[in-house]
Amino acid sequence: MKKTAIITMAVLLAAILVAGAVVYFWPHRLTERIAENDLLSVTCTALGAKDGAARNDTRTWENIAVAKDILNLMDGHTFRRSLPFSDSGMTPREKLLVISVYDGGALVDSVILSDSGQMSMGGANYIMSGADEFIGEFTRLLETTD
Repeated sequence: MKKTAIITMAVLLAAILVAGAVVYFWPHRLTERIAENDLLSVTCTALGAKDGAARNDTRTWENIAVAKDILNLMDGHTFRRSLPFSDSGMTPREKLLVISVYDGGALVDSVILSDSGQMSMGGANYIMSGADEFIGEFTRLLETTD
């Protein structure tokens, strides 16, 4: 009886750990945090070196209304939590995107995304596959709204 109780507890504990990991690493979408009636302030910084000198090109878009095309783009790119003990520093290869979300004039959230896939939002670290592609598509979309 003791042996079956120990085995049962071990199996139950393993099932709880697996379920917790699945929930923790479940993919999310930016549309879960950004609504259609929000306004965005977006800054994209391109970093690098040109002719031996540091390059820092920054482009900013203010008061961007969240439209269907922006929501569709955000819905197509998922992100997930990173490991809890991973390095919290961001190391962009070339681009850094900062999205500030406003609701009724008040800042409600900020998303910082590097083209290496590291993301910081709401005090937590995430990973986005295809972040470089997302940043390129997002900035092209904003450029067409100018």
